[in-house]
Amino acid sequence: MKKLLIVLLLVPLFACSVGKTTRVGIDTDDFDSTETSSKDLNAVAEQMSRAILGLYQVQNSQTPPRIAFADVKNETNEIINENLFIEKMRTLLLKNAQGRLLFLDRELSQEIFNERDMKDAGAYSGEAKGRVSGADYFLTGKLSSIDKVAGKKRSTYTRYAFRLTDANDSVIIWEDEYEAKKVGSSGVYDY
Repeated sequence: MKKLLIVLLLVPLFACSVGKTTRVGIDTDDFDSTETSSKDLNAVAEQMSRAILGLYQVQNSQTPPRIAFADVKNETNEIINENLFIEKMRTLLLKNAQGRLLFLDRELSQEIFNERDMKDAGAYSGEAKGRVSGADYFLTGKLSSIDKVAGKKRSTYTRYAFRLTDANDSVIIWEDEYEAKKVGSSGVYDY
């Protein structure tokens, strides 16, 4: 009985604390924030993807170049999933490259090796053919920022730089950047 009473008292409390949620467009920035937004993510990924598709090495390759990810470095003050940028680029490139690029899924390496072992042992149907593909290029990048606070204003300049590096000889074959500067209200942690 005591538990029931507690539940009956807590339900209205939690019901009152639930805020209203409104769906907005992906590129909507309603906050007075200087942080990276979905609009920035989309703009960066679109610019970089277009540049990669235009590369001589992509346009004129006899076989589609194989690309693997190397972690993106976050040198900003933001807590952000920095690999979200190259994942978005991969999605755009796979949608628009028409088979001119291949991406290696290194996140599944262990599962792939296990699957091949099970096929070789006869536990699974199919045949483990050849070796697992190696990368021709690594796609990586760096997020950097300069933050300034004056009174109740905050200014953040952010540079999103990405590059393709040849996996055989470490030559950087392409690099591009996207820059954004935002001014907004300073936060509590700025004082």
